[in-house]
Amino acid sequence: MLPLDARVQGSQEAYIRKVVDTIQNLPNVLYEVANESSGGGSVDPEFLGIIGLSEPPDWGDSTQWQYWVIDFVKHYEEEMGYDRHPVGMTMQYPVPDQSKVNDVLFDSPADWISPGFDDVETPMQDSRWLTDPPPNDGAKVIISDTDHYSPMKSDALWAWKSFLRGHNPILCDLGIVTGVNPPDPSSGGPSFASLEPARRAMGDTLRFAREMGLIAMELRGELSSTAYALANPGDDYLVLQPSETADAFTVTLESSTYLVQWFSVNSRETNEAGTVKVEDGSNTTFAAPFAEAGPAVLHLKREGS
Repeated sequence: MLPLDARVQGSQEAYIRKVVDTIQNLPNVLYEVANESSGGGSVDPEFLGIIGLSEPPDWGDSTQWQYWVIDFVKHYEEEMGYDRHPVGMTMQYPVPDQSKVNDVLFDSPADWISPGFDDVETPMQDSRWLTDPPPNDGAKVIISDTDHYSPMKSDALWAWKSFLRGHNPILCDLGIVTGVNPPDPSSGGPSFASLEPARRAMGDTLRFAREMGLIAMELRGELSSTAYALANPGDDYLVLQPSETADAFTVTLESSTYLVQWFSVNSRETNEAGTVKVEDGSNTTFAAPFAEAGPAVLHLKREGS
C-alpha cells in the first residue's frame, strides 16, 4: 500500500535497480511484480483454516503498489538505456468483488497480465477462461495461467481454445508438483497422466505458431462458424472445430487455392488433404477427415506462398 515508509521505499528501489542491472542483458526475461497479491478483499473462514489461520489478517490492497513497481521498472530501464523487458501483473487474491478481479489488470500499466476467474464462484468450477476464453482485444498480452481459474484440471482443448483466442496458455502443473514421485491420490490433486494432454497441446500450439506467419495473423473468429480462427486473409488461416462430434463447419475465404492440413486435437494425428480452390470468396464447408470424432484444427495456406 502507498505511501511507503521512506526507508522501505528506498530499500525496494535499491532492490529493483539491482535486479534490473543484473539481468538487463538477458532478452528472455519477463518481470512479474507478485503472484496473487491481495486486492483488498476478505478470505472466507474455510480457506483460513486450510492455510492455518484462525483470524483473518489485514490483507491490505496491493494494487497501487504494483502499479508503482511496474512504472519504476519501466522508467529505470529507460533511464539506463536498457532494452525493454515486459512487466506483468497477475490476478489478485483476495478481492472485494471477484467479478471485477480483472479490471485492475486491464487498467494497469502492465505489458502482460494473467487474468483470473471472474464468472464463477470458485476456480474449481468451469470458468469461461477454461471453457470458452474471451477473445483478446489486443490491449494487453495475456498469459493465460490455469492457476488463476482452473488449478486442478486442464486438457488439450483448453490450450487450443486459448491459442485461437489470442492468448498464451501456460499450465499450473500440479501433476508434477512432487517431482519424480507420483502424486498421492488422497491429496485431491490431479494425477501426472491426467494433465499430459494439456502439456502436449501446449507444445502443438507452439509448433503451429512457429510454422505459420503468426506475426501477420489476427483474431478473426467471425470468419468461421466455430468462432475460433486466426487469419491473414487470403494467405493463412488456422481454425479450431472444438466439437466432440466433429460437425462440419464453414470458413469465409478469399479467392485463392489453399493447401489443406488437418490436425486432431486428441490423437495429435496430422492429415495432409490436398488443396481447395475458392473462386467467389464465399463460405466454404469443411469436415475433419479423422476416423474418430473429436476436436480438430484446420490449417489453410495459400498455395505457393
